[in-house]
Amino acid sequence: MPKVSPQLTDLQWVKQVHDFLIEVARASLADSPKLPESVSTQALPLAQKAQSIQQKAGNSPNHHTSWQSQKSQWIEDVRQLLLELSRIALSERPKLPENIAQRALTLAETAQDIQEDVDDSGRDDTSENDDEDVDDSSRETSLSVDDLLKRLKEGLSAEYQTQKPNGDPQWQQLLTLLDVVEDTYHRIQKS
Repeated sequence: MPKVSPQLTDLQWVKQVHDFLIEVARASLADSPKLPESVSTQALPLAQKAQSIQQKAGNSPNHHTSWQSQKSQWIEDVRQLLLELSRIALSERPKLPENIAQRALTLAETAQDIQEDVDDSGRDDTSENDDEDVDDSSRETSLSVDDLLKRLKEGLSAEYQTQKPNGDPQWQQLLTLLDVVEDTYHRIQKS
């Protein structure tokens, strides 16, 4: 299984969670049940990404319709299981809970359902503030420069509001510079 990258989109995370949980279920159902070796390196980063998705889903303007919000309990259950697996992997004598295979399979099945639902709808409802969606080049190229500048400005403004920078002048400088870039671009287009 590939390493967990901080640049994962939410759907890539769902796929990795699915694959990881299947691996855990298989290992726990083996003749001599044990944790896969990948647990120690992957459980915690996947749990951290789950927390990030939860935070973005709550802050997203379309949070009532996104799969991230609709499956928030599943995301929390996955996060809790991943943290539990991480603790078990770090213990001196790792012992698997008896129901781990069932829990892993149930959560993996939901991950599969999410992937299929999003594939059927043809879109990922990842929030607009998701900087990790940069790899989606087909959508990026269809946006105009004005749209890209607008999205950047909205994203930075939203982050500015959530950061509560205590009057940090660099934030205001950044937003002002973006206005200057936008005005300069429009002047160049007119000439």
